[in-house]
Amino acid sequence: MDTDHVDPESFSPGTVVSARGRLWRVDQRDEEVLTATPIDSGDAEQQRFYLPVENVSRSQLDWPSRELIGTPQAQDLLLRAHRLSMLHGTAPLLSLQRSRVIPKNFQLVPVVMALEMQERVRMLLADDVGLGKTIEAGLIITELMARQRASRALVVVPAALREQWREALEYFFHLPARIISSRHRREMERELPAGASPWGQFPVLITSIDYAKQPAVKNQILEQDWDIALFDEAHLAAKPHESSPGQSASTQRWEFAQAVAASERIKHLLLLTATPHNGYTDSFASLLQLLDEDLVSGPSHEPSIHGGRATGHVCQRRRQDVQEWFGSEPSENPFPDRDQDEIIVAPTAYEKEAIDAVEEYGQRVLSSAEKGSAQAQTLANWTVLHLHKRALSSPEALRQSLQNRKESLQQRIEEELSAEVSISEGEAKANVFDEDTGERLDSEEASKRTERSVFGDVSAIENELEQLEVAIEAASGVTASRDGKLTKLLDVVLPNRLRDDPKVIVFTRYFDTLDYLHEQIGESDRFADTEVFTIHGGLPERKRREVFKNFDRSDKAVLVATDAISEGMNLQHAAAQVIHYELPWNPNRLEQRNGRVDRFGQQKDTVHIRTMVMDETLDASIMSVLVEKAAEIRRQYGFSPPYFGEETDIMELLAQHDIKVGPQQLHLFNEEEEPQQAPGGGESPVEDPFSPDTLDRIEGDSFYGQTNVHLPDIEERLEETERTIGSPEQIEAFVRSGLSRFGCEIEENADDSLTVTIAHPELRTTSMGSVIERATFDPAYGLDDPDVTVLDLGHPLVRRLVEVVKQETFRPSEEHYGRTSYYVVEEAEEVSAVFHLLARYAVGGEEGAPSSVLEELVPVGLPVYGEDTLTESQTEALLEAEATPQTRTDAEVRETIEDLFGFREDLQESLRGAVANRRTEIAEHRERIREELSSRGDGQPTEWAEGIDEVSEGSFDVLAMTAYYPT
Repeated sequence: MDTDHVDPESFSPGTVVSARGRLWRVDQRDEEVLTATPIDSGDAEQQRFYLPVENVSRSQLDWPSRELIGTPQAQDLLLRAHRLSMLHGTAPLLSLQRSRVIPKNFQLVPVVMALEMQERVRMLLADDVGLGKTIEAGLIITELMARQRASRALVVVPAALREQWREALEYFFHLPARIISSRHRREMERELPAGASPWGQFPVLITSIDYAKQPAVKNQILEQDWDIALFDEAHLAAKPHESSPGQSASTQRWEFAQAVAASERIKHLLLLTATPHNGYTDSFASLLQLLDEDLVSGPSHEPSIHGGRATGHVCQRRRQDVQEWFGSEPSENPFPDRDQDEIIVAPTAYEKEAIDAVEEYGQRVLSSAEKGSAQAQTLANWTVLHLHKRALSSPEALRQSLQNRKESLQQRIEEELSAEVSISEGEAKANVFDEDTGERLDSEEASKRTERSVFGDVSAIENELEQLEVAIEAASGVTASRDGKLTKLLDVVLPNRLRDDPKVIVFTRYFDTLDYLHEQIGESDRFADTEVFTIHGGLPERKRREVFKNFDRSDKAVLVATDAISEGMNLQHAAAQVIHYELPWNPNRLEQRNGRVDRFGQQKDTVHIRTMVMDETLDASIMSVLVEKAAEIRRQYGFSPPYFGEETDIMELLAQHDIKVGPQQLHLFNEEEEPQQAPGGGESPVEDPFSPDTLDRIEGDSFYGQTNVHLPDIEERLEETERTIGSPEQIEAFVRSGLSRFGCEIEENADDSLTVTIAHPELRTTSMGSVIERATFDPAYGLDDPDVTVLDLGHPLVRRLVEVVKQETFRPSEEHYGRTSYYVVEEAEEVSAVFHLLARYAVGGEEGAPSSVLEELVPVGLPVYGEDTLTESQTEALLEAEATPQTRTDAEVRETIEDLFGFREDLQESLRGAVANRRTEIAEHRERIREELSSRGDGQPTEWAEGIDEVSEGSFDVLAMTAYYPT
């Protein structure tokens, strides 16, 4: 390590300094404070140095030894490790240097937009389902962190998505994130000093919106400094619709989002949702207001959106926009076709009898509630509708519900059941309409509590019990052989689907139906060769993923699942077929399920979707009004119409379209009722989400497609880099060589997978054991078999191996020295030397502005006994040449190196000149990008590109030198 004390003013970004007994790369200089990253170990955490009190001096890495001649194998391993650690070392977007993502060009657009925002990044990412919003957001976060504009992030999501986000941030972006909730918090506090808040101790935290919105928790969050706040499914936090002036429209979620957006302690804000517009301009505008108050003006119930200003804050692309981006050729379409159809099932006589009995029983329930409170009457309505839905799902679901209700009625008579209602009107309604029931109750618990809501006095309950027995007897008569929908599934739908493709996912709303289908499919001789799996919300997250892996690796299988797998689990690699066993009464729920398989990355050309609908029931009415109209609008407009869960329920919507409301005689909304009154007077309008006015308003308010933002040739360069440096073949060569170097073993298994034994303690991490039973370097193999571990750049073993090999640079050993070596090759026309320079460049960095540091390996070829420098092609020919078996003694190599240093007095100047030339090449390439962006003529700002071509030399070290001899 060579050091010399110099004027601290020379500590510019990209230089190397010595401090605290280590070598550091300077990342940023802010007056008397240096921010630097260690370069002499795998610990890459930045540190800050206060120059007046720290002993900091300029330094550099020692030159490779002239005496110790290493092996070509050790040198090759060392160079591969450094190349892999800086895969996208000079890419204009720094996030690419810190992730395992090789994104598509369109996924880089939000990062470009974020960089346009010089002070605060405030964006709505509203791309369609399956286009990669999580990847886009992760790239923005890592870009801001790489540019030292952020270090702490809070991720707010629905509870079901917490684990998915944790895995994505760690897997794709190497960001260790922690989940915090009531349960997780107790575990966290055991790790912390007494009195310390977990909100302030962990750099990246993930929490659910319903946990965060609680007043006490909200205050704790807002007491902390956060660089980035991210809301996924942000429409859940939008302001509810106000139909008139003075109407109170607020929820705890909206109030929490407002507080976060307004906090001076939170700088950057990202909102993610595939459904930002619910049909009401004021609700959509509220999301824009979170980003910037100036994007919206006017009264809160009737706002005006300033589209020109909003353009820079919103990235919203439909699937058809991205298809056009890729080109019109069918071969370039990255999405599958969709084969979608409905299976109309005529109920059997036994099913009709059971449905009629449930409707007659429903009238008795409503009668029992007539003398009660308005709340009791409303809950009775939802209870009856819930029972009707259960009857349409399966006879087993109906039987269980009726039995649950019978037990509750008997307990009430015996005064063992409290009269207190245990479910709110909102939760009961959400349960019926397949909406989010909130954090307090999951859907199964909401179902049970709805069934157990009891109304009326003892006499009314006794009368209700009599009618209930009739319904129970009718439901008991619907055996499996008398179940028309089950028969259609087993005899027609499933066999047809399994004939085309051996994997099918069957969705159902209810656990009891799931259990019923699992038993019936499993016992059918027709499916003797088919494995049947189930996943539901009651399974722990780890067990769900285990079951899903078993399904994925099966040759032929059916997965029966509730919506537990439609919330956050990407299914496109496991299946391309979905059967909805009953119709969700919320079109958004239906599309959410479909979007887990019909999305970017689906391997099959076509996805097949079948929805089973009971004829002559409310299901058929909803089918004709909601689902069919929604599908037609999606084909025409490119987006799904909104479903107004807050303001307009399905019953009102069906009434608008002249569909008789309610199952047969069941009328929950009397046609003679007075029109709804808005607070403050006036009639509250009921919006039709399918009307041209609503759809035109959605299209006019939103769809800031950003399809004209392109990054010239970046995707081509990314693909070239991956192909030449980070391809599976290149990674495999490095890992095999590295594991061999550290005494580890790789054994071939009979199924072409590998067993990897990690013998060296430095290569083990807490996330891995000492043996990986089944591994592969082939990503396609990993997609086909989820039990196989893919060893790619993101895998902990590969990352650790890269760092440990790099550390050998600073811990030379005679046995495995790799910084000096030699080859004898036919391509060498004369004795030559190739130096691999670890070059660093600073981009930007004018006074007061942050800079970024680029790193790459620069090979420089020199003839030992000549005066010129080898051309790039000559140097490349030596590097790619295959070594011959011929050898030279270490003494001959030492003599060659001494001749080089003695004869080439211009050696240092030649190396510095090569670095300068490479700096010029990088600057010219970036200048072309900047000029092309500036000349787009689309009116989009390109401030982020200003200065990307201002590349200055930071420093360079000689990492390795190699002598090449002619044969």
